[in-house]
Amino acid sequence: MKKQILLPITTIALAAAVLLGTSFALNGAAAQRAQSEHLRILRTILPGSTDFVVEPYSGDDVNIRSVHKGENGFVIETVTPGYADDIRMMIGVSTEGTVTGLVVLDMAETIGLGAQALTDHVFLAQLLNTSGEAAVGTNVDAITGATVTSKAIVRSVNSAISFVTGADVDSGATSWGG
Repeated sequence: MKKQILLPITTIALAAAVLLGTSFALNGAAAQRAQSEHLRILRTILPGSTDFVVEPYSGDDVNIRSVHKGENGFVIETVTPGYADDIRMMIGVSTEGTVTGLVVLDMAETIGLGAQALTDHVFLAQLLNTSGEAAVGTNVDAITGATVTSKAIVRSVNSAISFVTGADVDSGATSWGG
């Protein structure tokens, strides 16, 4: 009777140990892959920088989540309220205060309208090589039907430029309805 109970218990324990070991191995690989992808994004949006140091941010801009200092500028991670939810971005800004690259990392905007910001290269390209304050309707054309999303993205870019240049950019020019 004991042998009949011992074999299934041993088999279950062995299977659990194998699954647990596999889980730990895969989690480590996934974390390493995510870190490698993060570094690839940083290097892409701030060309010429290869090493990045995370700098603490204690400023007043609620859009800024993290600051990564590279050899020739900064990559600023922002989270800005969009139409449907927050929009998370990374913006590369040279030490001269010029946008070198940007990427929308995460958003949940309306399909077919605001969600176009993920792939609308014409819209995003307007923000490259800009310095100073950008404003929808002034020097940036909004995505048709997605003005709130467009303004949120521009607000993120303005925050990143302001951090690097130390300028006091009035973000009200890009706020909803502004």
